[in-house]
Amino acid sequence: MKILSKINIPSISFLYNKESSEEFIKKSTQKLITEKITSGFIYRQTIFNSATDMKITISTRTFNDFPDAVEWITEIENCGDRKTSIIEDIMPLDMMIPAEKDEKILLHHAKGSQCRMDDFLPLTTELFPSSKVILAPEGGRSSNGVLPFMNVQKSGCGIILGVGWSGQWKAEFNRDDSGIHIKAGMEKTHLFLHPGEKIRTPSILIIEWNGDDFEKGNNLLRQLLLKHYIPKIKGKPVNPPAAQCLQSYFYLTGKAGETIEMTALEKAAMIGIDTYWIDACWYGGKGDWWQEVGSWVINEEKFPNGLKPIADASHKAGMKFLLWFEPERVRKNSIIHKEHPEFLLINKEDSGNFLLNLGMPEALNYIKNLVSDYISNIGIDIYRQDFNIDPLPYWRTADADDRQGITEIRYIEGLYKLWDELIQQHPNIAIDNCSSGGRRIDLETISRSLPLWPSDFLDICGLNTGHGVYTGSQCIKAGLARWIPLFGGGAWNFTPYGFRSVIIGGFTFGFNIDDKYFPSDDEKKIKTWEYILSHGKTLLDNDFPLDLVKSAINEWKTIKEFFTGNFYLLLPLTISYHDWCAWQFHREDLDSGIAVFFRRHESPFPAIETSLREVKPDQDYDVSISPDFTEKPRKRIKGQKLLNLKITIRQSPGSVLLRYSHVK
Repeated sequence: MKILSKINIPSISFLYNKESSEEFIKKSTQKLITEKITSGFIYRQTIFNSATDMKITISTRTFNDFPDAVEWITEIENCGDRKTSIIEDIMPLDMMIPAEKDEKILLHHAKGSQCRMDDFLPLTTELFPSSKVILAPEGGRSSNGVLPFMNVQKSGCGIILGVGWSGQWKAEFNRDDSGIHIKAGMEKTHLFLHPGEKIRTPSILIIEWNGDDFEKGNNLLRQLLLKHYIPKIKGKPVNPPAAQCLQSYFYLTGKAGETIEMTALEKAAMIGIDTYWIDACWYGGKGDWWQEVGSWVINEEKFPNGLKPIADASHKAGMKFLLWFEPERVRKNSIIHKEHPEFLLINKEDSGNFLLNLGMPEALNYIKNLVSDYISNIGIDIYRQDFNIDPLPYWRTADADDRQGITEIRYIEGLYKLWDELIQQHPNIAIDNCSSGGRRIDLETISRSLPLWPSDFLDICGLNTGHGVYTGSQCIKAGLARWIPLFGGGAWNFTPYGFRSVIIGGFTFGFNIDDKYFPSDDEKKIKTWEYILSHGKTLLDNDFPLDLVKSAINEWKTIKEFFTGNFYLLLPLTISYHDWCAWQFHREDLDSGIAVFFRRHESPFPAIETSLREVKPDQDYDVSISPDFTEKPRKRIKGQKLLNLKITIRQSPGSVLLRYSHVK
């Protein structure tokens, strides 16, 4: 069933001098140019209004292998010699989906990241007649509180909506008697354009899907992102790494330096780690890491020989080298603050932090050249860009009343230019998009970067929840995997239950912490993160469990090929300690997959019944179910048994990994 005709989309809206875009376009001339590209077509539609000298260009992209997907970006340009009237409420998506009065309509969406156990928790909101739902992030980072991907489910069909804007977007779903009116764009635009000035708007992705299973739409999104959006190096998608990082050791001890890193590096290579990661401990002077941002000079007291020897040692050991930056935030009295105050945006409510104005060409070139030089001179393979403040107050403070939204637009354009030019200058570089742990994930950022740390709950923030850190890891990883195919996360424990809770995609670790040191519910206020970390072991310790960790990493290596398959939640995803958690990856091309089952630490239920997806009842499958890291011998069974599957886990908490492959 077709919901939309591509003739009717893209459909944009705005007000120009209080006149509707519909009237504005009626008075304009239109032209369409078609360009064939390798993956499909680009359609460039221009709308020119001679009375105002304003031109709108809508560039629409289609995909040969995803015929029901379309993406577009809208640009607005003043081609005249005088400023325009006010353009406001610019919505690059404004369309109507027909629906019957009594038809049940569901909006599937997800929380974003806010350093919580329930980050990326799936949500379903029913769109009742005469109801309105508005989704928007907090503070100007695109997935801060809400993920900018949605799935509207009708009877027998639906659409996926993705918003590509790494700032303050919004999406409205308004149901009335004729159907569902959907609008998406920047939250606030009210501005004029100078002569010759041009702005872009958020990119919009629409995917239509058919059937009664809304997860079909989500998996179409995952596969489209893998094929056409996820960054590639030498033609292959960038994969999230298995990484080692001593940042939490630095938090605990205040110690960092070449000797420490070299000691851990040698052991990291031995256990199968593929990336050596140095986070926020390498720069500035004597202040805490967060006080030194804006002073991007190597701390010679900690690293007297610089960072190149560590990068070289990583490469010699067969590992990549990752280095952390936070270029957008600038602290008071830092080098950038002192030398280039003209580069900075202010927030009157936060006098200690400034925002490097990426919308200013001079500031953008300054930070691009600085980062590029570090990449070249050190030998950085993965450039990690963090961002630990909300930019929206800075943007809006800088806007005049008749230019609301312009600072945000220029800033976001600058961010994309920064990453695009770094990639152009360094074709083998990968970008890690952190942003306080997963708060800037959207269509545009994932086309340039991977989120290797999707939630700061996976940092020391989650430790004092005890076994809740695993529950949160399961929710964060499985919740995000429903929409995004490749990302990372943090591991604290290498028991099968603890490690499998974070294995979707890639992982990073610094400590292995024995379960007995995690607090019970009664101890959560007593056992601080410092206490918990102090009882953990790092690669600096002689009694670090090398063999256990190596076994865990080996299991991850045997199953990671399935992370690019279709993803299914086999049970409702919650953060209840009493519930089970279960998910599955299925590779259609291999007709094989994996499923992982978790009995959480307070679950009274030793068994659950579920059904695997995409298996065929009459086919033979070789199946193994492994409680530990040693794969159990495979047994041949009919697919029907996988459709009526009972899993028993006697230990609480506990997990099993199920592998299955079609017997041809």
